[in-house]
Amino acid sequence: MFKHHRIALATAFALSGAVSGAWAAESSIINTAVANASQIDQVAGQLTGTWMTAEPIESRLDDTGNAIDISMVMSIAPVAIQGMENTLYVESVLSHTPWTPFRQAIFQLYEYKGKVRLRTYAMAVSEDGLGTISGMTAAPSHFQSLTKDQLIATLDVELEVSGSGFSGSTPYPYPTGVLGAVEMTSSVAFDGTTLTTADRGYDAEGNVVWGAGEDSYYSFEQVDPYAVATIRDDGLVLIDYPASVSDMVVQEGDEMHVHYSGYLTDGSMFDSSYGRDVPFVFLFPPGNRAIVGWGLGMEGLTMGARRKIIIPGDLGYGPSGNPRANIPGDATLIFNINLAHLERPEPAPVEAQAEESDATPVLKEGLED
Repeated sequence: MFKHHRIALATAFALSGAVSGAWAAESSIINTAVANASQIDQVAGQLTGTWMTAEPIESRLDDTGNAIDISMVMSIAPVAIQGMENTLYVESVLSHTPWTPFRQAIFQLYEYKGKVRLRTYAMAVSEDGLGTISGMTAAPSHFQSLTKDQLIATLDVELEVSGSGFSGSTPYPYPTGVLGAVEMTSSVAFDGTTLTTADRGYDAEGNVVWGAGEDSYYSFEQVDPYAVATIRDDGLVLIDYPASVSDMVVQEGDEMHVHYSGYLTDGSMFDSSYGRDVPFVFLFPPGNRAIVGWGLGMEGLTMGARRKIIIPGDLGYGPSGNPRANIPGDATLIFNINLAHLERPEPAPVEAQAEESDATPVLKEGLED
C-alpha cells in the first residue's frame, strides 16, 4: 500500500572531478528521500492497529442498571484512495457501541521540506456513505472506493523522530467551526505500542472549549480489534463485533428478527428496516425468501449480534439486479445488520416425534410405488 520513493539516476557523471560537488548534492538528496520514504512506512506501521484509551473516559449505566466503564477506541488501517498515496482509514468508537463510529477520517503521510507530515481529511460523503465503510479497518482490502475529490483537508501534523517512535504537532492553529470553536490544534506521539493525542478547540477568546485541557492528553494502548473479518472463498465478507455476542447461536428452524440497512458501494442506501421500525422476520435458513448471500450471512449469528455483510453480485441479485430497488446488475451489496431477537420453537413432544417417525417409512414406500 505504501510506496517507497525510489530514485533512479538516468545517467552517470562522466567527469567525476569537475562535478564532485554536484554528485555530493545529488547523493544527499537521494539519501534524504530514501530516508523519508522509509520513515513514511515506519509511521504507517506504528499507527496501524486498534488503540484504546489507557483509562476509561466515563462510566454509564447499562440496560440492566449496572455501571460500565466506557473507553474511546480508535482503529487505523492502510486503504486505497483514488488519486492519492500513503493513505489510512481511521475510525473512532466508544467501547460499548463499536459498530457506531463517532468519527471517521482519512490520514495521508507525505514528505514536506525534508520531513514527514500527517494530514487529516474529513470525508465529503453522506451519512449513508459513511455507513458503507464503518468497520472496514477489519477488511481494508474491501474498503469502498473513495476519490481525492471526496476529501477535505483539515490539518497537518509535522512529525519528527522521537526515541523509538515519532511525535509532532500542528505548525499553527487551524480554523474550525466544530462545537463553538473557531480554531483548533493537534499533537500526537506514538511508538507502535503506545499513542498519545491532544486535540483542542479554542473559542474567540482563546479558551479551550473541547478536547484535552492545556496540560492533559489522551493516552492509548494497542488492544485486540473490536471488529473481526471473515473473508470466504465465495467472496462473501463478514465483519463481526464480538463484544455483542451471546451464547444463543442461530440454528435451523429459529425465527430471526433482523434489523438492517442495505447499501450500494457508491454509498447510496437502497433499503432500511430502521426507517419502518420493523425488522425483517423469517425462519432460518431463509431459503427463497432472500438472496443467497443474505442466508449465508446469517450463519453463526448470535442473539443481539452486530455484523456487516459484503455480498458479491453473484450471491446477490445477479446480472438482472433489482430494478424496483434501483439495484443494478451484478451489484455488490453491503448490509449493516443487528439480530435484534431470536426465537426458538419448543421441541415437539416425544409422542409426536414417535408418531412422525412411524409415518416416515409409509411415505417413503408410497413415493416408491
